[in-house]
Amino acid sequence: MNELLSGGMGILGIVIFVFLLALAILWFLLPFAIFGTKDKLNALIAESRQINAELARVTAELQATRALIATPRAVAAAPLPGERPIL
Repeated sequence: MNELLSGGMGILGIVIFVFLLALAILWFLLPFAIFGTKDKLNALIAESRQINAELARVTAELQATRALIATPRAVAAAPLPGERPIL
């Protein structure tokens, strides 16, 4: 046990060295990972904005349709598309 904690390259020293080497490699690669995902993230944000705009359009259309359906037929000013006017 004393050999593991001594200044020599025992098993614990090798484990610490391998850990620090892996940490140094990951630290070196970190900026490339961040800048590599930046363009993809910007594309996802743009697509999300397009989807939100489309959802807003669909929601407005759905609300207009619900309002049209909720109005009684006798009071409706104009016939629905495809219907003949009631005379």
